[in-house]
Amino acid sequence: MKTDNLQYLVITPARNEEAFLELTIQSVMKQTVRPVRWLIVSDGSTDRTDEIVTRYAAQHDWIELFRMPERQTRHFGGKVLCLNTGYARIKDLPHDVIASLDADITFEPAYFKFLLDKLASDPQLGLVGTPFSGDGLTYDYRYS
Repeated sequence: MKTDNLQYLVITPARNEEAFLELTIQSVMKQTVRPVRWLIVSDGSTDRTDEIVTRYAAQHDWIELFRMPERQTRHFGGKVLCLNTGYARIKDLPHDVIASLDADITFEPAYFKFLLDKLASDPQLGLVGTPFSGDGLTYDYRYS
């Protein structure tokens, strides 16, 4: 299967990510292969996260904000709930691949094309990703 034929959706859980979100949005906007839809699920953000997403969504019809109710605590279960809620909202759009993207990372313009190429070249793959760095540490979780 050719990469050009693969369509993908991106779901980003975001809770109070105003410090990093705009850089993530810029990274996705520069992709050589654009997603069918990028749903940013605000997990009850109390900062400017929703405002930032709304500004970009008004200019790009493939970016969408969905707001979850505000919660008092931050925990991993909230992220899973955002992913599941987000997928339920966009699952009927055409797609071959679903991407889960954190709201606080940046990457090169061919990042998603690279991942799609990996999936297209090996139909046995069900999950792809890359090493990442943060706070001076590099994480390189590879599946064999």
